[in-house]
This record gives sequence, C-alpha cells and structure tokens, in this order.
Amino acid sequence: MSQKTIEHLISFSDFQDGGPSPPPRGSWRPSFFSTIDQSIHRETTMNTVRQFVGLYKNFKLADDILKGAPKRKKAFKASGKKQLNHVRGTDGWFRSMLVLEVRAIDKYFESWAFVTLNAILASVLSKSFQTKMSHELIQHWDTVYALILKTSLAFLLVFRLNRCAMRFWESRGYWGNLTHCTRNLVSGILMYGSHSPQHRDQAIRWASAFCVASMHFIRSEHDYNYDELAGFLTESQIKRMKDATHAPLFAASMCRYHLRKAFRIDAFTPPQKAYAYAIQMNELEKRVARMVEQVSGMEKIRSTPLPIAYVTHLRTFLFTYLCFLPYVWVDDWGWATVPMVAFSAFALFGIEGASSEVEIPFDRDRPNHLALDAYCMIMLDSVQGLVVHEANLEMQSAQDEDDSSEFMQTTPTKLGSQQAWLNQADQEDASSQLMTTITEKMERSTSHPESMGEASC
Repeated sequence: MSQKTIEHLISFSDFQDGGPSPPPRGSWRPSFFSTIDQSIHRETTMNTVRQFVGLYKNFKLADDILKGAPKRKKAFKASGKKQLNHVRGTDGWFRSMLVLEVRAIDKYFESWAFVTLNAILASVLSKSFQTKMSHELIQHWDTVYALILKTSLAFLLVFRLNRCAMRFWESRGYWGNLTHCTRNLVSGILMYGSHSPQHRDQAIRWASAFCVASMHFIRSEHDYNYDELAGFLTESQIKRMKDATHAPLFAASMCRYHLRKAFRIDAFTPPQKAYAYAIQMNELEKRVARMVEQVSGMEKIRSTPLPIAYVTHLRTFLFTYLCFLPYVWVDDWGWATVPMVAFSAFALFGIEGASSEVEIPFDRDRPNHLALDAYCMIMLDSVQGLVVHEANLEMQSAQDEDDSSEFMQTTPTKLGSQQAWLNQADQEDASSQLMTTITEKMERSTSHPESMGEASC
C-alpha cells in the first residue's frame, strides 16, 4: 500500500484519540481489561500509521518517540524478564506453592542444610548408640523452649518480616510517586512551554530520562542500554548522563536548564508575562524537586538495612533453637525427627529468608524485587501518549483554523450572489406590477371611452 493510498483512506477523525467502538448487540462483550487493551492497541496502530504517512514531520519530539518505541519495549522486556515472567501471588494456590526460585532458598540453604545434618546426627546417636536424654531433662528443655525460645523467636521473626515488608512497600510507593510526578511535570511543560518549542522538547526529554537514570543509579549499574531511551536522548547525551557522579541529578539539572531557558525573564519581558512565567516556573520546579525526593528516599532504603545487632540476635537464637530441637524430639519421633526438623527449619528459615529478600528490593536478578524495568517502560509510554496526544490536538486545531478561514473566504461570495439574486427578483416583481397596472388601464379605456375623454380634458 502506497503512502498516498493510506492518506486517502484515513479520514481526519481517525487522527483523534478515542476508544474502540462498542460491540454489536448480542455479541460477546469484552471485559474491562480487554477493552483497555483493545483501545491501547488501536491507538498504537493509529499512531504508527500517522507516523508512517508523515503527519508528525512538524512535531519532531513525537516523531522521534514513536520511532524509538519498538526498541525501548524490546530493551525493557529483555532486561526485566526476571521480574516480568515469574509467578505472582495472584496466580492461584497451587501455581504459587509449587515454585522454588521465588522462595529465596539461596538466602538460607547453608543454614538449613546444617540443621538437617544435625538432626540426622541426633537420630543416629539415639538409635545406634542409645544416647538419650532423661525424661526430666526433656521436660525442662520443653519448658524453656515454650516460654523463652518460642516466644522470643516469634516476636523477633514477626517484627523483622513486618519491617522488611514496610520497606518493600515504601520503595514501591517512591516509584509510584515518581511515576505520577513525571506525568504531571511533562503535562505542565506541554501546557506552559508552547511558546518555546525547542527548550520545551528538551526539557521533556530529560524529564523522561530521569526515571531510567534513577533505575540504574539505585541498582549501582554503570552500563546503560542505549535502546532504553531510544527516541528521547542521543547516544552522546546518554553517555554524558551515565558518566555523571549522580545520574538522576544530572538529568534533573538538564531539565531545569531548559526550563529556565524556556521561561527566561529579562529587562525586555513585559511585567504581565514575567509574572506568568515566574508562577509557571515555580510550579514546574516543585515537580522536579518532588522527583528528586523520591530518589533520595530510595537511596535511604538502599543504604540503611536493619541494624546488624537485631539481625545477629535473631539469627543466633533461631539457629540455636533449631540445632537443639532434634535432641528434644528424637525420643518421641525416632527417625521421623529428621524430616520434622528439616520441615520446621525450612518454615522458620524461610521467614527470615523472605525478610532478607525484600529488605532492599532493587536487584535486577531477584524475582521478588521491584520490576523497575516495567515501571520505566510504563512511564515512558505515558510520556509518549502525552506528547503524541498534544501533537494530535495541534493538528486538530490547525485543521479547524483552516476550515474556518475557508468558510470566511467563501461566505462573502455566497452572500454577494444571494444579494444579486434578491435584487433581480425585486426588479422582476416591480416590472410585473407595472405591466399589470398598464393592462388594467387599457381594459378600462376600451370599455368606457367617454370617461377617458373626460379624463383627458
């Protein structure tokens, strides 16, 4: 299909944003999420067609972002596959239970193996060498286990798991705040910066790159995949940001630089415009500062784990408890002590391992950590939608202005022709009335000649 054919088939109503048409009555009606997917797919397809026919040639930012969209999506899916493809807690009971990788077994496998071997040793000593503890001593140990170790361990484990879960959700909250701060900042720049398109577009590019810079910075990664910012920054710009001491602050400073250029106030700026620029710049600066605050919060979580004194105390009591457990159970359970101790150790060590797993949830290779690649992809897609939608609105406005000017040019001609027609009609009516009057007088003169003579005299 040629470009002219596509331009002929697409009406201007297709350039506007909108959801899918409702299905006919009696047909299968899609669910809420499938409707959203259809709407996104339709809009993505229309954006691709618009970009192909060259409708965005006058909107460089929108054109660049749409061209780089496939590269960005491929790069983020490849780098974030560990979090994107793993089993989730909403996938059902059996699917979520029959997994090993997400249990973070590597965090406590050595301790669990040692406790299990110790249970085997206790069973061998009891059955092969008849080494047993007295009944009274077992009762005393059971009392100590119940009143001291069990209660203390329950409190320590619950507190540690609770604090680590709070850190996990706090980290997720920071990324959520960063998402809506980025969207609000880009929306504000598009709204207030139309008078300076060049600096407006550059400010949007650096504001969008802030999330990718934050992801790599919080993960302590220095190797960037340039495709992650395809359409937003050039390779030289990405290299400058990567080599900076603090990449997110570098992106924020570049965004502020172009905002300052766009809303520049000098001695020749009218007072009313200067006042408006100052208000708009202040609002945008607050949003940039809010984005920097989110990165600082994540830095706090990354650099401040739970105090080592608490972790050491918990692990010491937990390990001691599980090491003495088989010697208390072996007389009652015999060889069954080994699987019972192994299962108990797996349960208790699993709680501590889960706590350790989500304490600093920023690693790329851990399935339980935050899917930062997916969050960045969503943010950049949101920016793409805002920028493309703004371009569509400007095209719509230009089309409306062209239609209005064409109407104003054709209206006087139409009005002139209508007026000439009315004048001609009036003249024809007057002529018709005159002919009617003359005819009536002639008829009266032929029927009453004397009256005409008198009238003439």
